[in-house]
Amino acid sequence: MKGKKKMKKKDIEKFRAKSFNLVLYPEDESHVKALERIKSTYDYAYILHDMDTDDNGEIKKEHWHVVIRFTNARWNTALAKDLGITPNYIEESQSFKKSLLYLIHYYEPEKYQYSIDCVYGPLKKVLQSYIINEGKTEGEKVLEIFEEIDNIDDCVDFRLFVKHVAKMGYWDTLRRSSSLILRYLDCHNNDFRV
Repeated sequence: MKGKKKMKKKDIEKFRAKSFNLVLYPEDESHVKALERIKSTYDYAYILHDMDTDDNGEIKKEHWHVVIRFTNARWNTALAKDLGITPNYIEESQSFKKSLLYLIHYYEPEKYQYSIDCVYGPLKKVLQSYIINEGKTEGEKVLEIFEEIDNIDDCVDFRLFVKHVAKMGYWDTLRRSSSLILRYLDCHNNDFRV
């Protein structure tokens, strides 16, 4: 009898994303190799969770939480293949910021609070920026930028200033309030011009 073939539902959903969360286990050699591949190839941050507890207060099995970010969206299955692991260890990051903050359980006070010193990778700087800026209002950020300008006893070079503000984690504030901040910078520099 001819008819439609029954499609099997795949166990792993295929999706594209720009950032991914991974959970890897140090006891699995393929996961150790995957982490080495991540460290040599990708934009990432990772941490070893070795103090997490279950509902009974027992320490869970050690595992790495890894966040990977791409400029362009990638398939989870292609990433899994490149890392030599199965796709079930990879999930889409719904919020890149929250994924990074989860590495240290920032929004999870009932869980063990990991130190940012335990986080490794180039995205650690982004995480630090998120922590510094968390909860600050736009006005507080602008005032901090003004204080940075006021603390310099000379003319401020615009290029160096912009880089400094970006390193402070206030690039968004500089963009939104640029005309005000640049006028403040000009006033400061005029005080030092002969």
